[in-house]
Amino acid sequence: MPVERPPLLDSLEPIDRRGLHEAVLTQLLLAIRRGQLGPGERLREVEIAARLGLSRGTVREAIRRLEQEGLVVSQPHRGTFIARIGSDEAAEIYSLRRVLEAFALRLAIPRFDEPALADLAETVRAMVQAAGSGDRNQHLRLDLKFHEQICLRSGHRYVHRVWSALALKLWLVRFRLDAGDGDDRSERARAHFELVDLIRTRQSDQAVEWIEAHIDARARHVVEQLEVLNRAN
Repeated sequence: MPVERPPLLDSLEPIDRRGLHEAVLTQLLLAIRRGQLGPGERLREVEIAARLGLSRGTVREAIRRLEQEGLVVSQPHRGTFIARIGSDEAAEIYSLRRVLEAFALRLAIPRFDEPALADLAETVRAMVQAAGSGDRNQHLRLDLKFHEQICLRSGHRYVHRVWSALALKLWLVRFRLDAGDGDDRSERARAHFELVDLIRTRQSDQAVEWIEAHIDARARHVVEQLEVLNRAN
């Protein structure tokens, strides 16, 4: 079943002309994170520029920045498209994510106070609810929010910067694959309560083992499914 998404053009809003390139870039990145732009979708400069009330050149510069980040690919005589992440690239993304989140978690655990832990647990509860209702987009947003909360709590600005770049590619990967494992999705969401408890009781080694095993399991699933898609295409 294809993921239902609100139309991109309906989501874009006219913006202030100061810092135009960055403002356009920010809106396009948000559209990717919201699932309004998916893998293989074409970016039409004319339509985006008209919606934002800007020149095509301004939009083109923002799209060029996305291309530099590997989120967009240009095909001669065809146009510019949101990238499709292959199995090899996905394996590299998850291997880096594993190291990064384990590092972030060790830094974050001593910095988690009760209000921050309550926020983390609330994210898990919302994730479980989204998984149970079949809202794949919301589940993915909350899943990424949970891991981002840990990275932010680490207090390491470069950890969050690198993680944010990976998260956009994780969205593009998972967007293609998350349509088919509803029951498993609910169980995976509930399992995050285990990590919250390990953080609350300051069990750093066990928490790192949990996050590494969690990411390893997702990496295996994602890479296998992408390889199946690649063979089918």
